[in-house]
Amino acid sequence: MTCYAALDIGSNSVRLLVGRVQGNFVQPLRSALRSTRLLAGAGNGWLQEEAVRRTVEAVAELAAIAREYRPRDVVCIATSAAREARNPGLLRSGVRERAGLDLCIIDGQTEARLAYRGALAGLKEPAGNPLVIDIGGGSTEFSWQDEGRLQLASVKAGAVRATETAMSGAAMENMLAPVVARVRKARPGQVIGTGGTITTLAALELELEHYRPELVHGMFLTLEQVKKWCRRLEEMSLAERRELPGLQPERADIIVAGVTILVIILTGLAAGGLLVSEADLLWGLLLARAKGEKLA
Repeated sequence: MTCYAALDIGSNSVRLLVGRVQGNFVQPLRSALRSTRLLAGAGNGWLQEEAVRRTVEAVAELAAIAREYRPRDVVCIATSAAREARNPGLLRSGVRERAGLDLCIIDGQTEARLAYRGALAGLKEPAGNPLVIDIGGGSTEFSWQDEGRLQLASVKAGAVRATETAMSGAAMENMLAPVVARVRKARPGQVIGTGGTITTLAALELELEHYRPELVHGMFLTLEQVKKWCRRLEEMSLAERRELPGLQPERADIIVAGVTILVIILTGLAAGGLLVSEADLLWGLLLARAKGEKLA
């Protein structure tokens, strides 16, 4: 099995996955996350220098960790915050200079495709026509099958963006409604959820003092559990949220927006809940690189 490494620069964090790949199987060797909030202060479309500096430093640190495993390839992508920025060159040049990596900024459909591929690779037998949703910091991706073809959609509603812009629940619902309606017509089977909002909800439900991916992966969260946490988190102060077992303090300010997005989606689909997946976009990215596929 050949080793590969992938870095994902998101709106909220930089993530690393090092793994061995054989066929459609990924054996994770090392994962890491650094909260950098790249989207902070970028409401006018311009990435802020301090946010880029934090992000670039995290990429350099995680790239160094990745190279300890002597992977065949180290690939670095960026998603919503970078692709919508008016100055993505600032991030691109920083990543090249500090980490020695060429940054690939992927579009929303590619992001959805990679999430779908990764999530399905991490599950033995997804039921029926699975729908994969990936709630990120800047956007939410949907991927599902309809009439034998993979459908992909990306909506500019994410946990960081909604928090930074004080987006109301009604505004989120209006943005998500057209895609949710499309998905519902396809009558998806199992709903599979990836991304920090969803894995954090599982950790909250399990009251994990220390995050344990093996317990989170494959956990089923009911719609009632998701609604319960949405109400509870809304009622708590930021300081109280930061003390909750299972919730990273750095995510305490954006978790309400992320969970609200999830409630809107599940309610709109009339879904009873969702399966939590640790296997996500990074898994899909490793699989794509192992096959020599181009990302853009």
